[in-house]
Amino acid sequence: MLWTTLAESEIYSGWWGSGPRFEEWRDGHRTLIVARDEYGTPRLVRLISPIARDYLRPEWQPGAALR
Repeated sequence: MLWTTLAESEIYSGWWGSGPRFEEWRDGHRTLIVARDEYGTPRLVRLISPIARDYLRPEWQPGAALR
């Protein structure tokens, strides 16, 4: 039960809106979780890899633009 003076629309605003849509890209042994920015450019959100040196590569850092 929720006890507040705020309207439900104020409390839950943005929960079901158009948030980022995530894509899962496979590149060999790597998995890249990608979201597109407002211009449609794919940007890396998360890298999943069994090889530690993959996390040190600048092109696979979170926020990096992908092609």
